[in-house]
Amino acid sequence: MVFRYETITLEDRVIEAKKDKEQRNLLISQFKPFIASVIQKRLGRYLEYGRDDELSVGLIAFNEAIATFDKKKGKFLSFARIVITNRLIDYFRKQSRNKTVTLSYDKEGDDPLNDLMNKKSFESYTYKVEDDERKLEVIEYSEALKDWGISFSQVARVSPKHENLRREYKKIAKIIAENPDLLSELERKRRLPIREIEKIVSIHRKKIERGRIYIIALVVAILRKCSFLEI
Repeated sequence: MVFRYETITLEDRVIEAKKDKEQRNLLISQFKPFIASVIQKRLGRYLEYGRDDELSVGLIAFNEAIATFDKKKGKFLSFARIVITNRLIDYFRKQSRNKTVTLSYDKEGDDPLNDLMNKKSFESYTYKVEDDERKLEVIEYSEALKDWGISFSQVARVSPKHENLRREYKKIAKIIAENPDLLSELERKRRLPIREIEKIVSIHRKKIERGRIYIIALVVAILRKCSFLEI
């Protein structure tokens, strides 16, 4: 069986899920831990699906995020966090207006609505979201490298010390990623198409061979559109 590297991003999956109910349900199921994490961090306590209404609010909000997401809005998980948080605030506002519900938020600082709106500034919250996004991106990138028998730490070890050489390797990686024929050969044979590369760039064969791991890692990063690497 011919190996094909999966280039689809989460954002692409979300766009597909808009028109495919099965894909949408799969996406929601896969990201239940993410939804719970967002809400638990906002409330500062552990929650359990099937027991806590806040998680039901989160699932509905995540579904809404899928339905309303646009790639122009940036990373989907950042957008989903905002939608979940806003719907959680709406939920507590509704609860506080319902006189039949007794809320145990009498002490100052115990009101989850107050915590959601005032505990952190919007700027601080934005930085936290971006930091979480980078961590998730690194984890996903590391998993993608494993398909090539490469570890993230290995990439760090073989990274060229000289900037000129790094630029040359980045140039080669871009050429491969943007050329369907070269990319297909790389995926099919699991090795760099050195002969073809030599015809395009003026760099010695042995130098290309020495940078094999680093170049492949860069190709993977380009295909995944990793923002934490300057490609």
